[in-house]
Amino acid sequence: MRFWLGLGLVEIGLLIAFAWTPVAHRFPWPGLLLLGMAFAAYAAAAGLLIRGRRDDATAAPGGTDPWPGRVIWGLAVVVRLALLPLAPELSDDVNRYLWDGHVQAAGVNPYEHAPDAFEVSGLRTGYHPAINNPSVSTIYPPAAQLVFLLIALAGSSVFLMKAVWIGCDLATAWVLARTVRDRGGDEMPVLLLWLWSPLLLVEVAWSGHLESLGLLALALTIRFAGQGRVRGASAGVALAIATLTKFAPAAALPALVRRQGLPAAIGFLATVALLYLPYASAGQALFTGLRTYNEHWWFMKGAFGVLEWIAGDPVNARRMAAVIVLSVIGWTTWKSMELDQALLWVLGVGMVLTPTLHPWYVLWMLPMAVLRRSRPWLLLSGLAFTGYFGLGSYQDTGEWAQPLLARAVLWLPFFALMLYEAWRTRSSESHEGTS
Repeated sequence: MRFWLGLGLVEIGLLIAFAWTPVAHRFPWPGLLLLGMAFAAYAAAAGLLIRGRRDDATAAPGGTDPWPGRVIWGLAVVVRLALLPLAPELSDDVNRYLWDGHVQAAGVNPYEHAPDAFEVSGLRTGYHPAINNPSVSTIYPPAAQLVFLLIALAGSSVFLMKAVWIGCDLATAWVLARTVRDRGGDEMPVLLLWLWSPLLLVEVAWSGHLESLGLLALALTIRFAGQGRVRGASAGVALAIATLTKFAPAAALPALVRRQGLPAAIGFLATVALLYLPYASAGQALFTGLRTYNEHWWFMKGAFGVLEWIAGDPVNARRMAAVIVLSVIGWTTWKSMELDQALLWVLGVGMVLTPTLHPWYVLWMLPMAVLRRSRPWLLLSGLAFTGYFGLGSYQDTGEWAQPLLARAVLWLPFFALMLYEAWRTRSSESHEGTS
């Protein structure tokens, strides 16, 4: 039996034990230990598979051995089915999703009233006390809101919502595999790196985060962008849906338009306008929750802390971060980078400089990290679990501890590997230039 399969079984066993065993929910230990071991098994399995495929004649494009793909898909479906029935315990965001869909089904614009507002007091449900930040109106954009509404109309349950997110997650794997196949590459490592990602399994299949909806749209954007200008409008539409799930992907629009032309811009803008139209009655309230989030939230900040120290206050630090991100957007557009490379740079710099990095936010880097086998970003997908360090104290006291040591464990290995990769790339280029 191949060793990578054995490591995959170990990873899945650890994740299921973590999710199904009550003691595993006590943070920081043994929860972080189990998650760290699961990520180590995942990384080792990926390394062995990639090395084996490199040496295997059947790994060439058009190879006929279906066994690895069937095993990767089979185990991926099994672990998702094991996590699907479990109630989310690491995050309560799913309650806000359900609430936004619930009030829409009742004819209420979710941007106009916070869950605690008197105007919607008659709509309160049994999960209402579990909604986080109930005094703040929703921050989720229209693409997410429309899916929340559809789920509410179809039954409005955590199980149904998680099933939808898992469906998006699995569809993303298929899109990424097709993208690699179109490029003449080997899709099996991509499938393993995506389908067996511990962060993806925990945050989507268990915690029920909506990221998989936006990630599917982002993967489609990358695929369409790689098919020439004939798919420019489709790429623009897909990028708009990703943006209106979480706003960050909008930063890739200039790079997309540079490569795909005016149809990409038209597709993007038309889709944004169309999706905002049902909620336009909220006026300026469309962005009230988002402004509150941007002004007051911070979590496991890394390089943003350095900007705060330089600037002297968070407001100026945010301005400095914005200038840096805009500069990177301009650079990637000028270089006319392939879209997944542009996204890796733009979203990556934004993520490094963000004041708020919840573990599931790192999922937005996963499609590009998988396609380009970016070891630093894949590593961060494992280190992201460090964000749960203070979960135990939060559940006991209501305060989420974010000690400097936990933030150092999250960020320093990532930066160290990033610097090493940059040095190795430069050394390789220098060697080629002198040979």
